Amino acid sequence: MPTKALNIPEKQLRVLYLHKRLSTDAIAKAYHCNHVTILNYLQKYSIPRRSRLGTRKPVHISKTVLFDLYHKKKLTQKQIAEKFGHSRFGIQRWMKIYGIISKAFYESHKVYPKRDFGGDLAQKAYIIGFRLGDLNVSKIRELIQVRCSTTKEAQIELIQDLFKIYGKMHIWKAKRGTLEIVSLLNSTFDYLLPKNDKIEDWITNDNECFLAFLAGYADAEGSYYLRKPYSKNGKVEWGLFEIQTYDKNIVTSIYHRLKSFGIEAKLSMSRRGGYVDKRGIRTNKDCWRIAINKKQSLWNFIKLIEPYHKHRDKIRDLRTVKNNLLQRNSLPYCKPIAL
Repeated sequence: MPTKALNIPEKQLRVLYLHKRLSTDAIAKAYHCNHVTILNYLQKYSIPRRSRLGTRKPVHISKTVLFDLYHKKKLTQKQIAEKFGHSRFGIQRWMKIYGIISKAFYESHKVYPKRDFGGDLAQKAYIIGFRLGDLNVSKIRELIQVRCSTTKEAQIELIQDLFKIYGKMHIWKAKRGTLEIVSLLNSTFDYLLPKNDKIEDWITNDNECFLAFLAGYADAEGSYYLRKPYSKNGKVEWGLFEIQTYDKNIVTSIYHRLKSFGIEAKLSMSRRGGYVDKRGIRTNKDCWRIAINKKQSLWNFIKLIEPYHKHRDKIRDLRTVKNNLLQRNSLPYCKPIAL
């Protein structure tokens, strides 16, 4: 309830709120108090609240007008709210609907210089592969926003390494425990906007670009790991590489392109759309799997792809599988591979 130090007469409050139709924010500003105090007085005097669907008319403001008032004429959210006889929370809601970013966020990025993308085609191919696997990219005015949510510190480090020279990075920990990273880049990164289930021809037609793309995609979606022996009498684990994804066309292109390097892989459907696993997690679409487990093909693949990987954890796991292959190659009962 309101404090004794503040006294707002019922008649005056009724005039301001019901007849002049001022918002609780505007009334609170006039009395130098918080809008919650005004809400308490409304309840005390049994003054009916205006609602969006009831006696209060909803604010009607176009995206163009709101953007002009906020970003060009430099009005605050409160000033715009008073202009329309609405609360600033309603203005905030429309800004969210229209995707109009706050000045605090946008202006903070304007003061930091943006550099044009300066990598070669292989670097561009890697970033595209990584983006298709694990980055959220959108356009905000003339800027390109790159964002990722992850629990892996190595993932954050990789994104920092990829983009820190081109724009300032913002990193924070969300309440749900994930690490969030976002950066605004200039328009030379607009090649990251498309997210299609396809590898562009300029990538597949060049060996270096393809391997760089595959490394980027694998750094996001792939994994190297050891499996236990199939039989009880098995003595050593055996390594493999795999990618599981909804991107059927991408993994199909990878499968056929690997053949041109003499690498034998297996392509199959991992899970059908609608499948629910033991944890209750539902697969929305068909999930596809490409795997390399034959020793010679896996060894040849690692030799090709290792120079292009950038993800710290994936490089560690690759080396574990590589050492496994060397260990198995030294065993008398294992068929040796050509190193």
